Amino acid sequence: MVRTVYSPEYCLQYLEQYASQEIFVMGLILGQVTDARENVIHLARTPEEKSGDTLTESSYTSEKLDPVKNLLAVSEAWVADHAKHVTRMLPGGMFVQGIFITSDEDIFEDPNYFSKVKSILNYTYKVLSSNQLMFANCPDLNERLVLHMSTNTKVLTCKSIEVGALNKSVSIKPVEWKFLSKPQHWQRLDCYYEFDDVYPVIVKKSGISVKQQFQQILESAHKTIETSVMFIDGELKDGSEQLEQLVKKKKSKMNTKTTQDLPKSMHVSLFVPFENSLPETVEYLECDGSIHFSGVVSSSVFMYPKATVSEAITAVKQDIIRSLASRFTMHCDALIDDNLLPEEKVCFNEPPRRVLVPVGSMYLCDYLFPGEAPAEALLSVRELLDLQITEADVICDIETPADTSEFDALDRDTSSEELLATPQEASQFMYITGISFALLVLVVSIFIHYYNGISEFISKLLPKT
Repeated sequence: MVRTVYSPEYCLQYLEQYASQEIFVMGLILGQVTDARENVIHLARTPEEKSGDTLTESSYTSEKLDPVKNLLAVSEAWVADHAKHVTRMLPGGMFVQGIFITSDEDIFEDPNYFSKVKSILNYTYKVLSSNQLMFANCPDLNERLVLHMSTNTKVLTCKSIEVGALNKSVSIKPVEWKFLSKPQHWQRLDCYYEFDDVYPVIVKKSGISVKQQFQQILESAHKTIETSVMFIDGELKDGSEQLEQLVKKKKSKMNTKTTQDLPKSMHVSLFVPFENSLPETVEYLECDGSIHFSGVVSSSVFMYPKATVSEAITAVKQDIIRSLASRFTMHCDALIDDNLLPEEKVCFNEPPRRVLVPVGSMYLCDYLFPGEAPAEALLSVRELLDLQITEADVICDIETPADTSEFDALDRDTSSEELLATPQEASQFMYITGISFALLVLVVSIFIHYYNGISEFISKLLPKT
């Protein structure tokens, strides 16, 4: 059976725009794969390579290199870096599905060009697979799309190519590409995941960096979110049920013939199971400090209506982890000092907050650091997604800046233990690091300590026999 891909009609116009100029253009295919259908949402041209090793915000203003005139001159690392940055902007359930090319060469028949195509796909696959929590876990496993439009004949050809294969012989399959004249309808699911966790900081002899500590926290958060149970609109749903069936059931309950009265999105709640069993032995751990995360992470995913509840659950959980990983990476890259523990007793930090940017009939995201205006997102959208939007198109109210008034009012001499007793309330999550003084911290030991204290208190209240 031939693999079929559906995409909006403006993607065809996008390709024809560059093909008509008879120039070489290369970019990324962004889309979603479900058991019901494979949808492409956007084609994003890879920006011209600039001086520097990676595609960072500073490289936007860097000196441009000579324009690449053919596929053989493309840098695999530059395409992979573009894929990394674009993936951060994709909601859960969306991935970089492959690459597109407009050129006058037949990239599938010419061995040199086809070898370059495989090299680009494999290098990008390797780079994205190195960070499973942010970039990997694409449902189509080890196949990527290659879409080519000839600048001479305007003929469109698409094939799927196996990636990650150790042998030189790779699987190549034809793909049928269909353009939709009507906009694709998406089912939106919104979730607000609350963070209020304290993690110990242990500085080993070799030291520990901010990035290392955040990676440990991210892995811990991933385990917690993966074990959580997801409720849609307050109800536990059957994983095999399609999302559009849920809408139809809600529509019948409301006795309405139109969807105007129905909510535009489904509300998702994640409940983490409580582990009520304690280990037989209790370990005490001496910590050098603690880091406290507090606030709410906003999540909005867009699913094909015939996608199942199980696929939606995976996308929501993936979106939260991808968003956390993106913020941690951006925050670490912006730090001047990689030392986790500050010289002060406490230190307040606010990672970048999430904003939404429109792409067709759905939204992707970007991140703004404290003090940055919505106009900052326009640069990323233009460079990374090849889209022209206005500042008014950016939705900035899904996460509000953290409220630091309570933190600012605190005495800097207050110990970290006193600070963490009054967590901040903020829409966007933040974290506070503090140096502890001979502080022995472990969740189990804290629980037992308070449990014993409560038991003694209750025993004093009971009458003696």
